[in-house]
Amino acid sequence: MIDLDLVAQWVSDSPYTYPAVMGLVAGDAILPLFPGESAVVAAAVLAADGGLLLPLVWAAAFLGALIGDTVAFLIGRGAGGRLLDRLRARPSWAERLETAEDRIRTRGIILIPAAQFVPGGRNVVMVAAGALGLPWRRFIPAELLGAALWATFQCALGWFGGRAFEGTGTALLISLAVAVVIGVLMDLGERIHRARVSRRA
Repeated sequence: MIDLDLVAQWVSDSPYTYPAVMGLVAGDAILPLFPGESAVVAAAVLAADGGLLLPLVWAAAFLGALIGDTVAFLIGRGAGGRLLDRLRARPSWAERLETAEDRIRTRGIILIPAAQFVPGGRNVVMVAAGALGLPWRRFIPAELLGAALWATFQCALGWFGGRAFEGTGTALLISLAVAVVIGVLMDLGERIHRARVSRRA
């Protein structure tokens, strides 16, 4: 459970907030233990109040996502099949990994950006893409697009939430709730699509 008060303490109107946000987002892309999404939304809320500059918040979010995703991709590429075998042995990863592998083979260019918005999807997809040998010429353009869309979405949530609601905590809570709902709906839509494809097959 994310402690919103703790996130609010981390994200302030200090110039050091921008590299901190970038670091949290990069870490979250590698291991889903960092409050990267929450940090971006909180920083955008503060930008709406005039405490931070929204373009710099966006740049920090974009670079953090790009760096973190690329590192996860390189981890997958370096470990290769051994890593995939280990992940398949974990029930929490096996199903997601199988789905990610199938999508990467059939539509990797679309999956890389889409995975940014699915809870728990980004880490699996980036590692799997690297392990499966997705070419750099396909990964980089898709990743640049995905990181830009993700950063824009999170910043928009925080910015408009901060403008619409009084109090950083309230705006942060509502913005994060919207992000979670959208992510869950996207994941549900993808599951329904897969089920329909399976029935047709």
